[in-house]
Amino acid sequence: PAEVKAAEPVSTDPFIYFVQAGAYRSNEEAQAQRAKTAMLGLDTKVSERDQGGRTVYRVRVGPMDKAEAERVRAKLEAAHIDSAMVRVQR
Repeated sequence: PAEVKAAEPVSTDPFIYFVQAGAYRSNEEAQAQRAKTAMLGLDTKVSERDQGGRTVYRVRVGPMDKAEAERVRAKLEAAHIDSAMVRVQR
């Protein structure tokens, strides 16, 4: 008999989410924050962004769906790390 695959649920959310655990003026500060989040078991990435002629180093987890982003935010909040949920159009 032919194998029948269950259809994967299709997300109706037009966004993907990241959780930003900080934005810093130096890569060293961003890497220090990245190390803190790694201790929580989170895989963060540091990305550079030019804002107003200055380079900002953003520490982010993602991409993920909204429910996972909310769980990550709660985990960071419990560790007293300020964070922000960032949504990006798919």
